[in-house]
Amino acid sequence: MSSSPINSTAIAVFVKTPGLSPVKTRLAATIGKAAAEQFYRLCTEVIQETLKTASETMDILPYWAVGEEAGLSHSLWQGFEAIHTGEGGLGQRQHHIYQTLLAKYQKVILIGADSPQFSSRHINSAIDALDSHSFALGPAADGGYYLFAGRAPIAKHIWTNVTYSAADTARQLLAKLPATAAILDTLTDVDRVDDLAVLKREFQAQTDRSDMQRQLVRWLETYPHS
Repeated sequence: MSSSPINSTAIAVFVKTPGLSPVKTRLAATIGKAAAEQFYRLCTEVIQETLKTASETMDILPYWAVGEEAGLSHSLWQGFEAIHTGEGGLGQRQHHIYQTLLAKYQKVILIGADSPQFSSRHINSAIDALDSHSFALGPAADGGYYLFAGRAPIAKHIWTNVTYSAADTARQLLAKLPATAAILDTLTDVDRVDDLAVLKREFQAQTDRSDMQRQLVRWLETYPHS
């Protein structure tokens, strides 16, 4: 395995392109498609700002992991290099991105855009955990995970034999990994309307919100369902 000559850690943000794929469908079922897309766009902008700021002081290189090949040139994904996840289910797509980046970097971090309270502190925790563990996982409150990090290969069948969007998704993956993973802080992963109020409380507990995070908090404070 060879590392990048500049960056030792790659961070891939898994995203879907509004207009090409449905986004936040469970949230949209309650608050409507337009509002759900607005929330999703704000989340991706928050994550982009967080990673850009972190990359100024940390040895990381962010990527967009885009679900649609036609979405690679979309204006939303111009901040970082955009790479296609490939086809198939989420497990297959995660395997493709993880192995592709692990061939070039010492450490790989996979995240989604559903936990916009994610910060540079969580990046540091994941990178530090990989100094003593082969893998690290940031559990989501709903039983999934908002972050997976690793520095060792993972067989494709491990990714694809996990049931995603289940109450025990994280536990399933942890049980199948070839080595014990470090467990990081738990965050809310926004899927349903009830999660918006929880997200607002988690933001209110933070004292170092970024400009885009403050903008998202204002959206949460003014939107009737939050």
